[in-house]
Amino acid sequence: MSDNVLLTTTVGSFGKPDYLTKARGQVARGKLGATELEELERKATAEWIRRQEDIGLDVLVDGEMYRGDMVAYFAERLEGFKIGGLVRSYGNRYYHKPVIAGKISRPKPMTVSWFEYAQSLTSKPVKGMLTGPYTLLDWSYNEAYPTRRDAVLALAGHVSRKRVGRRQRASASSATPGLWRAPGVRPSSPRRPRCTSRHTRRRCAS
Repeated sequence: MSDNVLLTTTVGSFGKPDYLTKARGQVARGKLGATELEELERKATAEWIRRQEDIGLDVLVDGEMYRGDMVAYFAERLEGFKIGGLVRSYGNRYYHKPVIAGKISRPKPMTVSWFEYAQSLTSKPVKGMLTGPYTLLDWSYNEAYPTRRDAVLALAGHVSRKRVGRRQRASASSATPGLWRAPGVRPSSPRRPRCTSRHTRRRCAS
């Protein structure tokens, strides 16, 4: 671990190598099995871990080699979702937009095994990569919940909170999505507003 005050890391999603992109196409056409695809995803993950170590990053990521899409990956593993038709996200990129068609629940962990695999490849800390509830909702159609608020709270309760808890138990360094905290370093508390007027004193004291 670097002794620098500012630790270096990345957003977390890296480009997939040509062999993995080709393999995903073969899976879609029924010419390659899920086991063979996972072997290539693990190979690509290991390559990205080594590359991050080579350039001296402090906090590493798995690169999301096992995700074809940041939203569809989770929608395929959550109860209550179904996969819809193709829509354009930007440029010439299309994806199958998920549909929230029923009550959301998570039957089993979705990313913990990949986190554990990535961490096993390095002695440096690896941070977990979580797609947030707002993004999951905005990239999906909601046909099950009466309001956006209801849908977001359902996603936050059954996806984000439980996934973070699972990663904690898998020896994740931090329970905050997308944030790594050095061992022994206490997070700074948000500063309370200064009570500089009669109008604000009551709020500051509450």
